[in-house]
Amino acid sequence: MKDKRYNSINEVLDQIKKAYGHLFKQYDVNNRLLNDKNKGRLGQIVEEGILGYGINSNPKPDLENLGVEIKTSGLIKTKKGYSAKERLTIDSLNYCDIISFSFENSPVWEKMQKMLIVLYIYEKGITYGDMKIVDSFYNQFPKEDLFIIKDDYNKIVKKIKDGQANNISESDTMYLGACTAGKGDLIKQPYSDIKAKQRKFCLKQSYFSNLVKTYLNKSKYEHIFPTVDLSNLSFGELVVNELSKFYGISEEEIQNKFKIISKSKSRYNIYIARMLKIKGNINETNEFLKANIKIKTIRIGSNSKIKESMSFPQIDFCELARQDFEESDVRDMFENQKFLFCVYKEKNGKVYFDNAFFWNMPENIIDEHVRRVFERTKELLLSGNIVKEIKYNRDGKPIRINNFPGKSFDDYVHVRPHGLNANDTIALPVPDKLTGAKCYTKQCFWLNNSYVLEIIKNNKIRS
Repeated sequence: MKDKRYNSINEVLDQIKKAYGHLFKQYDVNNRLLNDKNKGRLGQIVEEGILGYGINSNPKPDLENLGVEIKTSGLIKTKKGYSAKERLTIDSLNYCDIISFSFENSPVWEKMQKMLIVLYIYEKGITYGDMKIVDSFYNQFPKEDLFIIKDDYNKIVKKIKDGQANNISESDTMYLGACTAGKGDLIKQPYSDIKAKQRKFCLKQSYFSNLVKTYLNKSKYEHIFPTVDLSNLSFGELVVNELSKFYGISEEEIQNKFKIISKSKSRYNIYIARMLKIKGNINETNEFLKANIKIKTIRIGSNSKIKESMSFPQIDFCELARQDFEESDVRDMFENQKFLFCVYKEKNGKVYFDNAFFWNMPENIIDEHVRRVFERTKELLLSGNIVKEIKYNRDGKPIRINNFPGKSFDDYVHVRPHGLNANDTIALPVPDKLTGAKCYTKQCFWLNNSYVLEIIKNNKIRS
């Protein structure tokens, strides 16, 4: 049968709308669902069974005459409505070829500039064939996002040209990422003998999820730089430039300037928001949400030391035990999260705003140190070897000493409690051998305070 031809985007959308409320298996004309290893099977079903044209290995967009690429994405239900399940992969990243292309002429831009995205509801325990197609939309990037996407592309290409493809991390960039492909097999790069992980261009999960939410909910968020031209400075440079105007100012002066009366821990985030002329929550701004940026406030004592380590979200013990590190939530968190470190320093009894910089965890730290702590934690969970011994305090109250990898286990990261108290627990995949407990106090990954101090020193903290 001859491939169906479409003359406009609206024709394509009208055809896809006929599939709303139906299951993928109803359109699986070539039995794509039988191959579990075929990660592109849902897209192929849309192309063959719904739109009526055959798939091929042509690198051009799927609907070549319209220049439109067809993509599918799962929606997951959250407390705030529906969100994209994962990042949106766009095109393979060929290290040797991509260095010859400007962004505007690149294969990845050809594929992403006109995307028609088909949405379905993703539910755990449901086969892909039984998942329901619910919506679709045609995406065109807003001008302010394109500035950042182009800057992201240039950062990725620059790393390759610098012989640093082996050190690319998805958190290097804001919206356009370079995610590992498959299990990240090692391949050649052009300007170094060190092999680098195989990667694909993608819209990062945070950006794509925001894009989907904006379409579904018509959500709008406050912009930090709504009309800025990023042709001379990057978004990060502009943010740091704005914040640098307040270096050396005391907390008391900041509170007086912005009329802030607060002693809560969140006040430091409020200070940063007002310095950037943001009225609301800095973490809920358009750019921070899309780029998965979180503020981390660090307070350095008058002795030039940091008292606290830096915490991350709690560990789901059962989920971690089921996962391999390469595709784990833990690795994904550290690879995708970007931070704005805001440093305050105590001096002569007062607290001063001292420095601000963006940071993301280097790939080698993730793959060596985070992996090491992850694997040790997984081993303990699967073996049920959680509690090492039970000691008693002066009041005779039992205290459980656990085997989770602490600060002495690794120089960079460790695992320790993150619950409200010992009774704030979460289920274990295997009961603890010593106590028989089926739940244990909530834990999370932490950056060692010594590592945090090293990060600050490497980013030219003011004296």
